[in-house]
Amino acid sequence: MYCTREVMPNATELSETGVSFAKGSDITSLLDIKFESSGLMTIPCLTIERDTETLLRNVIAYEKQSSDVQLSKYFSHYAVFMDNLIDSEKDVNLLRQEGIIVNLMGDDKDVASLFNKIGNAVTLYPDFYYNEEFKQAIEYSEKPWNTMKANLKHNYFSSSWVGASIVAAIILLILTTIQTILAFTGSVK
Repeated sequence: MYCTREVMPNATELSETGVSFAKGSDITSLLDIKFESSGLMTIPCLTIERDTETLLRNVIAYEKQSSDVQLSKYFSHYAVFMDNLIDSEKDVNLLRQEGIIVNLMGDDKDVASLFNKIGNAVTLYPDFYYNEEFKQAIEYSEKPWNTMKANLKHNYFSSSWVGASIVAAIILLILTTIQTILAFTGSVK
């Protein structure tokens, strides 16, 4: 029985809906990915080197073939999670800026290609390790308020100067409205 689930938005799309990413600080495992209701996704740091693809492919192959690994296919699930999170070099760049990915390969496009290739080769079953994180990220990204809040923050409050000028403009608009109302009511008497 295969796992049927929705596709989680990639890192860039999640960021546009207000999800923020952080490198996990008290992480004990590479697999320790958490999504908080506030929209914060913590992911352990992963260093991508020339041999990372080979290592991940070998661990995934071991999980598929080993009779010792019966409960879950953790690295297979991790590869699928990262494949969903990373579609393009923009996603890798975002995660790299947050310290989640350390790219020693050089090009972000190569890292995106690595996860896209590995994720395509993995078959998932209903016991997907990151089901809850997927579900929470999808639900968070589908709430219109989160998208509007992220757009306001990105477009109008990207720096303290922009935010201060908008607050000043709103105060000026309110004062002008009050002045107009007082001038109109004064001339009516």
